[in-house]
Amino acid sequence: MALPQIDDESLAEEAIVPRRGITLRSVILGAVTAASLCVWTNYTEFVMHSAALVMSNLPMSAFIPFVFWLFLNTLIRAWRPQAALSGTELLVILGMSWMVGNVPAIGWTGYWSGIMTAPEYYASPENGWRVSFFSVLPKWLFPDPAVVPWFYNGLPPHTPLPWSGWVAPLFWWGSVSLAIVGLGISTTVIFRRQWIEHEKLTFPLAMIPMDLTDGFNEPGRRVPALFRNPLFWFGFAIPGIVIGWNIIGYFNPGMPRITVFNNYSSKAITFADQFPPYAFRILPSLVAFTYFCNLDILLSFWLFGLLANIKIGAMNRLGVTIGLPGQPIKPPEILGLESHGALIALAVWSFWIGRKHLADVFRRAFSADRSVDDGGGIMSYRSAVVGWLVSWLFLVGWLTAAGQGLFFAIVSSLLMFAAYFCTTKFLAASGFAYLFPPDVNEGGFLKTMFGTARMTNEQLTGIQLHNSGAFVGGGRIMGMPMMPHYIKMMEKVKNKRWLVPSLWIAFIAGVVASFVYTLDLCYTEAGLNLRTYTLVTGNTNTFNALKSAIDGANRTVPDTQKMFVWVLGAAEVLLLSALRTWLPWWPLHPVGLAFQNTIGVRVFGFSAFLAWLVKLAIMRLGGMGLFNKFRPVFLGILIGYAAMIGISAFVDATWFPGRGHWVHGW
Repeated sequence: MALPQIDDESLAEEAIVPRRGITLRSVILGAVTAASLCVWTNYTEFVMHSAALVMSNLPMSAFIPFVFWLFLNTLIRAWRPQAALSGTELLVILGMSWMVGNVPAIGWTGYWSGIMTAPEYYASPENGWRVSFFSVLPKWLFPDPAVVPWFYNGLPPHTPLPWSGWVAPLFWWGSVSLAIVGLGISTTVIFRRQWIEHEKLTFPLAMIPMDLTDGFNEPGRRVPALFRNPLFWFGFAIPGIVIGWNIIGYFNPGMPRITVFNNYSSKAITFADQFPPYAFRILPSLVAFTYFCNLDILLSFWLFGLLANIKIGAMNRLGVTIGLPGQPIKPPEILGLESHGALIALAVWSFWIGRKHLADVFRRAFSADRSVDDGGGIMSYRSAVVGWLVSWLFLVGWLTAAGQGLFFAIVSSLLMFAAYFCTTKFLAASGFAYLFPPDVNEGGFLKTMFGTARMTNEQLTGIQLHNSGAFVGGGRIMGMPMMPHYIKMMEKVKNKRWLVPSLWIAFIAGVVASFVYTLDLCYTEAGLNLRTYTLVTGNTNTFNALKSAIDGANRTVPDTQKMFVWVLGAAEVLLLSALRTWLPWWPLHPVGLAFQNTIGVRVFGFSAFLAWLVKLAIMRLGGMGLFNKFRPVFLGILIGYAAMIGISAFVDATWFPGRGHWVHGW
């Protein structure tokens, strides 16, 4: 009897055995990737000046390395299948990269290093900083003044870097960053079941990488099915041809540039005199992300963003201001107050609809029967509740010591948590990666609510530092928005014991690599030679604003007119939420009001509209079947855009060092 023939291809296919769970090697590779991307992103921003990769809640700084691993792993499966990574391992690498995606460059590192050194280097008799606020600066948060001049001017030859002058500020700012991470992990574990099982958030930013890696969990296929789908490569070609043409133009300056993906300032029009410009910015990655978003949320972002433009223009034309005599605010600030009221109301509404779940969490956390304490295999509810409380208490103590005082530290930290919470939840609901709260760390609202007349100089200083980019990235919330997506991606993995440790490992690896590289770069190359915004303008703006707040002739008092606008925003969003509950056909989600004039919606609202229009047409023509058929097109658009940004960075680093070509940013 003849034996069945077994060729080399069959042997190779059988050797591809997917690895399930979070493996040690995936955590090691994730840590190496996290550290490497922080160095690479700093180099791209500070040296090449070719891209701003940290602008979103799923930044290209994290996604481009993931794309690199996707293609590398495809080659490994073809050449040495037994060594290939599973889809789960690829998701771990993405999750760990995502954790630190906003750490480097102008996410946190650049702002922090610039703000920490600005008072000593830029203080002059002309700006009056020394007289105004030097006596109230919390010195324990700043480096030794003796090491600052070299930071901007460069070290003399053969002089070692003065690391000792940076130990204290790195420790204290690093400790509060760990508290923010702890707050995020604990919150995510507490609300996991509420968001996934009860509210059934769609998690578009988790679904996309799960789609991309699904084929790597299939034994027997050298190349995942997605990469063999012509629709995927059609989508890949859309940004690939545009950016590829422009890359060729790097070597031929006479070639016309294709500007369809250019920055928002070149894609804006003004409807009428005194109206703000409206951006028609097309960002392929955002169109791809939001294709997986619910239609009502997409419509909300675009419509409220458009209405915000109209409202500001109309108020400008009519000369509308709000506020008591001597302290009025203009239309953009009016909309900011309305949005902030809406944001806090959304947070209150979210806690209200999750009240039964929260009661169950606390019952399980403090039950004598430890078997009922179910944190989904990630960490126990008791650990999550205690971790949240410890992290928050440390944050309050830190803000108090930084100058805010206990009362303002409690109020600002709770309001800040509400803003972080809403951003995290609605990022999970929408996939709109450019969600940023209207008042991230709540300094503006504190001054509106309580006025500045009775605030001490120490309190104003503490509030300013809390609301600057030095505080864990300022507007780019660190870590917390990605955590529910990471947990969602790991939902079906049985062994989750590495999930929380992998987040801590990634954060520490990325922060250490980013700050060490940046300080070394500035001391060896001279910070002023880098010509980056965070070391020249972004840092001095912080202290010019502080001086104005301290020395201002007219300090403000609590203002009922402004608070009325804030309450109006809260009432509007509660009404919209109620209408969605009472009227199933109601088409408008309230989230758009909370983010109506924030930078993400202002710049990328049109991209959200394009995704809404395309998805609406597809759903009307063919329903979910046609929607799923077109998924590979949008996955291809996303991968093509990220891959071409990476190729552009490689070309710049190789042939145009220090003379990079802009390819991604606002």
